[in-house]
Amino acid sequence: MVKAKQKFHYLPDGTLDIPLWLASIQNKHALSQVTQLQNACEMTQKLTQGLTTFYGQPRLEHGLDVAEVILDLKLDQETAAAGIISSALSLTPQVIEQIKKAMGDEIASLMLSVQQMDIIPAIQKQQQTRNQLQVDKIRKMLLGMAKDIRAVIIKLADRLSFMRGIKAIAPEERKQFAQEVLDIYAPLANRLGIGQVKWELEDLAFHYLDPVTYKTIASFLAERRIDREKRINEIIHRLQDKLQAAHIRADVNGRAKHIYSIYLKAQRKHVDYQDIYDQSAVRILVPTIQDCYEALSIVHSSWPPIMEEFDDYIAHPKPNGYRSIHTAVLGENGKHFEIQIRTYTMHEEAERGVAAHWLYKENKANPLDDSTKISYLRQLLDWHKEIAQSDQIADVAQATHTDDRVYVITPAGDILDLPHGATPLDFAYHIHSELGHRCRGAKINGQIVPLTYSLHTGDKVEIITVLQGNPSRDWLNPELNYVKTSRARSKISHWFKQQALNEDIASGRQVFERELARHGLAKTTSLSTIARYFNLKDENALLASLGRGNVRIGQIMQLIQPKEHEKAAPTSMAATLVKPVRESSNAIAGAADLLTRFAKCCKPIPGDAIIGYITHGRGISIHKKTCQNAKQLSDPRRFIHIDWDKQKIGVFSTDLKIVSQDQDDILSDLTSLFANEKISLLSFHSTFNKNQNKIFIRVTVQVQDLQQLHNLLNRIQQLPGVIEVTRMK
Repeated sequence: MVKAKQKFHYLPDGTLDIPLWLASIQNKHALSQVTQLQNACEMTQKLTQGLTTFYGQPRLEHGLDVAEVILDLKLDQETAAAGIISSALSLTPQVIEQIKKAMGDEIASLMLSVQQMDIIPAIQKQQQTRNQLQVDKIRKMLLGMAKDIRAVIIKLADRLSFMRGIKAIAPEERKQFAQEVLDIYAPLANRLGIGQVKWELEDLAFHYLDPVTYKTIASFLAERRIDREKRINEIIHRLQDKLQAAHIRADVNGRAKHIYSIYLKAQRKHVDYQDIYDQSAVRILVPTIQDCYEALSIVHSSWPPIMEEFDDYIAHPKPNGYRSIHTAVLGENGKHFEIQIRTYTMHEEAERGVAAHWLYKENKANPLDDSTKISYLRQLLDWHKEIAQSDQIADVAQATHTDDRVYVITPAGDILDLPHGATPLDFAYHIHSELGHRCRGAKINGQIVPLTYSLHTGDKVEIITVLQGNPSRDWLNPELNYVKTSRARSKISHWFKQQALNEDIASGRQVFERELARHGLAKTTSLSTIARYFNLKDENALLASLGRGNVRIGQIMQLIQPKEHEKAAPTSMAATLVKPVRESSNAIAGAADLLTRFAKCCKPIPGDAIIGYITHGRGISIHKKTCQNAKQLSDPRRFIHIDWDKQKIGVFSTDLKIVSQDQDDILSDLTSLFANEKISLLSFHSTFNKNQNKIFIRVTVQVQDLQQLHNLLNRIQQLPGVIEVTRMK
């Protein structure tokens, strides 16, 4: 195996040649002094001697590589120094204290922000499947963790150095890291507008994920490199001559298209790699925006433009702030090629993104005013709207990065976004109402905290519950700060309202049942029908209104009890009595003035074979001869033979049982039938059996005789969906 060429120089004793590296960096970036970088290198070298990354790179070497990426973005020495230390060290509290003393609070704070982001790979690994919403929340979480946007840039530089170094690890591990880069870090670099980091991250990740396709495209580009470079040079010289003739100062150069972007374009357009005409492109850099449009005019007058490939990102910048003019033209021999036109400032922004807007200490000559920084940071934070449209952009006038959301982690590794200031109770109610009701404590990152604790981005939250529990009214007190979100407050309030409702329903039911007993009426469940008379939703709403006193029991009883002219008087259809049978069955009439009443157990009606039973002090109770209760009466000597007096007309109540299929219309069909037949309905009760998918209905109706009852039973049996209808014994 050929040993890879070392990027850094080592001294004979095996240590990194730090002075040589510092000298090259100072010369490359024209730095007046490198004191902070030197201090960071010395501290890191002392604390990491002999330590390597898991893929075998010395930790200090990794830190220097991160610093080079940061300095290439033209960020300050402070950021590069933080990159060296944070990327190479495990930051224990003791180490942080050493760094504060040696390097200052600001560098220590930057490093802590970077270290906090190390939780992201653990979250990705914990999740069984890649969920796009969760990936988007992870990206936002990275931004939310950084009080200083430079911490995010350090993390991107660290990830780029990491991807460069893992060539020798197992392919499956490389693929896992590569997918993480395409999911999280490359889109984040794109959102920050850091093109040079984005492209390299994507190409490295693509190389690890699909090495065959990567090598195919790379070989194809290499085979045509000489012809491509010759053609590009001809275009460059022609453009330079025309721009010079127009007195436009410009730098014109060719650039190779990145392999991953060629792959994506081929996939998007459903074409082969050979058909991607902008495998290479020409870039024109000019001083002013006016020069951009004059150069565009020269390009379109020199070659026929392909208008569907024209994009003016100067007039309409991309969401990440990218500005440039893109056009494609038709060259000689029908060859297409792409031309990009932008100012020098736009080019800096395209390559370095948010870093190009940074007010760093070593370049105070041209500071950005607050309004410019705030405008750009608002564009950056607009990314948060891509998933959650309701998010509000917070005021960033006093900070380099802020947001009104916090991103916290569930025990399962999912990420939830909550409003700034949210508490563990808000977290619990966000997951499920029952979890919130039973919440009695919380652990944040393994430590028990009070329920009033304000959650921070990156917190791992675990809710401590009891088996059965109810919310406290204190949770609704705004001065105690138990809950922040309206969602949690609404669920707590609803629980208390439900408890009050249940108490009102129980009170109303008690009043109702007591009144039924006083009138000697059977329990009825026609209350849902009665509720509609009061414009109430259902039976529970009616009972609750009764319990609160909004509806009076007298109003309900008027609707339940039959009208006076419909009531069955005890002797409305008197029975002809005969004296008790002794040895003969002869019937003797003449006792119609005796007190009689019809038994509620069997409810006889004219046409039924009946028998009388002499009670103590309540006259004669009339039963059907087939009544089981009558057969169990203790003294057979009290039975008397009776018969119906057919000369008198009245109405009698009886109970019916109806079994029907689950149909929405059965109840309305029944009420319509009773109305058409002029049958009085005294009570109505229905239950639904979900397992059998059937409705069981019990009604009490008033009929004149057995013939009218038989006719009614036949009519009910003919209704759609009715399975069975019988008279109850």
